[in-house]
Amino acid sequence: MSDLPADTPAELRPRALPVQPRSQRNRRKVLDAAHALLKAHGVHQLTTVAIAEASGVSVGALYRFFPNKEAIVCHLYEEKLIEIRKLAIDTRPDAATTPWRAFFEGYFRQLKAAERVVDFDFSLADAIFMLPQLWAIDLRHGMILADQLAADMRALGSPWSDAALFDLAINLYAIDSSVWMYWRYAQRYPALAIDRAIEASLGMMRPAMEGEAEPAALGVTREQLLASLAE
Repeated sequence: MSDLPADTPAELRPRALPVQPRSQRNRRKVLDAAHALLKAHGVHQLTTVAIAEASGVSVGALYRFFPNKEAIVCHLYEEKLIEIRKLAIDTRPDAATTPWRAFFEGYFRQLKAAERVVDFDFSLADAIFMLPQLWAIDLRHGMILADQLAADMRALGSPWSDAALFDLAINLYAIDSSVWMYWRYAQRYPALAIDRAIEASLGMMRPAMEGEAEPAALGVTREQLLASLAE
């Protein structure tokens, strides 16, 4: 399972997934060591030699798994996002018995909790500014979450069009992402940022969920984002 766009250059793609248990364990060691080094030193000081030394895996074996450090970081990043989505989506409240405000507040809180559970931290959040390749992975992640969020709004009674709900959902994802900027300023993870983001998000959702007219013009379309991924 991968979020990497189909046209991602070969030099940024991981090698074929190993079959042997020992090789699978070594591949995991490489990814875990890379994350530990990212936390300690950041992307710029990350090298394949340092990753190999920290993981206890030879440089030659590392290159059998990944062609370079960028591919390691890309895989680590997308792996964390996949885990976040699974945790957040699978633990959503029951839409059939939950009012929309409570449903989405619970979902937004679970989304942020999932980030902490899978250890998505400052080192990965900051890596996107150092490796442009991560932007496409993050955009794909945002679109998947937006599709789910739009579907949930529709299921909970919003009369808005699919296009308007997707545009709103992408805007909500941007608000969720902005929590990381506040946390970066604070150098910790104050829950106040989550509370404020949820309050802002529910306020933005109210017109869609209470049947008010949708915006006359939309800022972002799904087609536009897909086109940007294909560039």
